[in-house]
Amino acid sequence: PKSSYAQRAKLAMADSYFEKGDEGSMILAASEYREFIQLYPFSPSAPYAQYQIALSYFKKALKPGRDQTKTSQALLEFRKVVANFPTSEEAGKAPALIAECEERLAAHALSIGELYYKSKAIKAAISRLTDILTEYPSFSRMDLVYYYLADSYYLSNKPEEAVPFFTKLVTDFPKSEMAEKAQGRLELIAKAPKKTAA
Repeated sequence: PKSSYAQRAKLAMADSYFEKGDEGSMILAASEYREFIQLYPFSPSAPYAQYQIALSYFKKALKPGRDQTKTSQALLEFRKVVANFPTSEEAGKAPALIAECEERLAAHALSIGELYYKSKAIKAAISRLTDILTEYPSFSRMDLVYYYLADSYYLSNKPEEAVPFFTKLVTDFPKSEMAEKAQGRLELIAKAPKKTAA
């Protein structure tokens, strides 16, 4: 058990589960990789094992609009690669996958925020959309987030809170399909008497 073969065998078992690729095998693979790190935390293969744990969740993650539990777990595990093994080769590969996980989670949150907005559940929309701003600042569709957030404030009769988001949308995303709508709202707010902007 203390020979180098034990390490290699443990890793090979984990890899064999991972290669099968089905749901159950991925769960077993993640468990085996986790055990490997616990048994051999200073092994040169520990960063690889941590990266594989993250991949086992990532490969089974569902598209935005469906349950994102595995995407959240993959994100957590990829971040551990960077935090625990910063000089490893795997730490160099992790940021691209971290960004992809964040993009998926942000897209999922946006779909829920948009649904709340369209259902007139304005407080819930504001809460969900604000979370995207703080948690996923690099999201590729931030123009939509700004619009739905700003318009939620506008529809709540809080034009002063809507203006910064409408303005940021127009300034940062002038070519967005939402920019014209935002500009229209800004003009309405500018013309409206104070406290009756709804």
